[in-house]
Amino acid sequence: MKRNLPASILAGALALALLLPGCSLFHSAQETSSAPEESSSSSASSQTSSLPASSGESVSSADSAVVSDPSDSQPGRVLKITTDNEAFDQKFGENPLDQAYIKESDQAVSTVEMVNVLDQFSALWEKEITHAWSQLQIKTSTDSSNKPAALKAEQQKWEAGKDAALKKIADDSLSAGGSMAVVDAASEKMDFYRSRAAQLYRALYEYDKNYSYAYSAE
Repeated sequence: MKRNLPASILAGALALALLLPGCSLFHSAQETSSAPEESSSSSASSQTSSLPASSGESVSSADSAVVSDPSDSQPGRVLKITTDNEAFDQKFGENPLDQAYIKESDQAVSTVEMVNVLDQFSALWEKEITHAWSQLQIKTSTDSSNKPAALKAEQQKWEAGKDAALKKIADDSLSAGGSMAVVDAASEKMDFYRSRAAQLYRALYEYDKNYSYAYSAE
């Protein structure tokens, strides 16, 4: 038995030597095969985090004094005026004309009545343009900057294009057809004057934060 002992030990050692490299190779193969998956996952994560932000995010801009498109107008309601100054937006939102218009339009039932109300307030907003512009000229008379000249050029440009703009409003509404075409045209016309008045009052607000309107509710 003593002579066979070294041979047994030697055989066991050989078997162990063959077994250990196999285990090492098996673990190594597992690690190698799993490495690409980790790399792929890491790459995907990196691509996701580097994607640009959605282009649908809202971007505020102060380039336009008033953001309001008369073509979005609806009979019986008023468009929200949004400018680069929240304090002005709140003040304008409380103007007496809007309150009176909503009250009267709610009482209008027929198409004729709705058009009459809209025409009435179109005329009132046109008067507000005249009033605001008159007050603005007074307030800017002592302004030595180029701002008064720029405001004057802008007003002249608006007045020169007024008739064409009103014609387009009427033509577009009538071409759309429908029983409410005349009402839609009248509504868009009112908002055309209202938007311009808001622009002038926004400019006036820079000189007089306590300005008043030509119209006063009785």
